[in-house]
Amino acid sequence: MVVMPAKAVIFDYKTLILRLGTSAAADAAALLHSLAAQGLQWCIFSTEPLSPAQKEQIQQLGYPTPSLVVDQSHIADGKRRGSPAWIDAVTTALHLKRHELLYIGCTAMDWRTAINSGVMYQHAAWAASMPAGTTSLVARAPGDVDRFLKMFLCGDPSWSHRTDQGNWSLRSLLPASARLPSTSPGPTFKLQDVFTYNKKVQIGDADARSILMLYVLANAYLEDLIPANPYFCIYPSSTSGQVSERLQTYLDKAAALFHGYYREDLLIRAADAPDTSLERWKASQGKSAQDISIATQAQTVHLGPKYRGKLATKTVVVLDDFTTHGMSLEWARLLLSAAGTRRIVMLTVGKYGSRHTRYDLKDPSALDPFRLNALTPENFTTTVVTPVYDPQAQDRLYQRLAAALDASGT
Repeated sequence: MVVMPAKAVIFDYKTLILRLGTSAAADAAALLHSLAAQGLQWCIFSTEPLSPAQKEQIQQLGYPTPSLVVDQSHIADGKRRGSPAWIDAVTTALHLKRHELLYIGCTAMDWRTAINSGVMYQHAAWAASMPAGTTSLVARAPGDVDRFLKMFLCGDPSWSHRTDQGNWSLRSLLPASARLPSTSPGPTFKLQDVFTYNKKVQIGDADARSILMLYVLANAYLEDLIPANPYFCIYPSSTSGQVSERLQTYLDKAAALFHGYYREDLLIRAADAPDTSLERWKASQGKSAQDISIATQAQTVHLGPKYRGKLATKTVVVLDDFTTHGMSLEWARLLLSAAGTRRIVMLTVGKYGSRHTRYDLKDPSALDPFRLNALTPENFTTTVVTPVYDPQAQDRLYQRLAAALDASGT
C-alpha cells in the first residue's frame, strides 16, 4: 500500500447522495473503497444533520462508514459554510493539517470554504454544474478523484533542488536536462521541448506542460508552502506588457487550484530587457551578447504601486519555468522583501546547474520597490548558495508518470 501525504478527503453530501443503480453511484462507491484501501479517511459535510433516510441511502449505496460527518451543529459559534471553522472541525477531529486534505464539492459555498482555508479543491461535475464565479479543477466522475490522488498526491513532496533561507524558499521540480515519458509525439520528451521550444507533448490525454505545472503546485501544497489567500505572480517576460506564452498554463493551474489569487500586475516589466536565455546562448556560441546582470532586472521590473502597504501579511508565490543562477527570482525576492512581504516562495519546473546566487543590496534603503531603479551591479553583493540536491527526483517522477500511462493503457 502506498502511504499518501494526503490523509483525508472531504465530500459535500450532495456529491455522494446519488441515485442507486446509476454509474455515478457505482463509481462513488468504488472511489470510497479505494480511499479506504489506500489508508485515507473520508468525511461528509452537510449543513443540516443527515436524515435517517439519507443514512439508509448511504448504506444501500454500499459505501464504507465515513470517518467523520460534520454538520453546522459541530461548528464553533454555528458558523456557516464558507468559514474555515468547518475545515478546523476536520483537522481537530482527525488530528490532521489543512494541507493533508482534499475537498470535493459542488456548490459555491464548498468552493469558498476551501478558499478561505487554503485547502486543495475539486469540483464534482457529476453532481452539479460549475457555479458561476468559481474557478477550480474539475472531476467529471468520481474515478477522476481517485486518479488525481494517485497521480499528484501519492508521494511526499519531491524536488530536485531546494533552498530555504530566512523568509524565503526556492524549489525546482527537476533538473533542466530531465527526460520524462510521454504518449506523443514520441515515447519521451525533454523539459525544453515544452517550455523552450513550445512543442505539443501529450502524457495520456493531457498536455505535458499542464501535468508538470500541477506537480509543482501539488508538491508546494503538500509541503505547506501555500497557505490560505496567497498571491501568485509570474516573473514577467523580457518584453514589457507581455506574459510569457509558455507560462500561460501556470496562470490557469494556479487559478484553478488556488482560487484565482493570481496577480498579473504585482510584478511589472516597465521597460524591455534582454532575453536572458537568448543572451546566454549567444555567449555560449562566442557571439556578441548584451549585459544580463541583475541591474538589467532592477532597471526594468518593479512592483505594482497599488500593492504598497498590502503585502505584510501575505505569502507571495513567484513562478517561472527555469532558473539558472536565479537572477530574475532574486530580483523578485528583493522587491517583495523591500515591500515587507511576510513570506516568499519561488517555484520553477527546471533548474540549470547546481548553484543559486543570492543577491543583496549594499544599501537596502536605495531600493524603492514600487518604481524603476537606477541600480548598477556595484550596488549588489553576491553569495553563492548550493541548493540541496535530490538525484532521485527525476526517477520518482518518471516512474509515477509511467505508472499513470500504464494504468490508462496508453
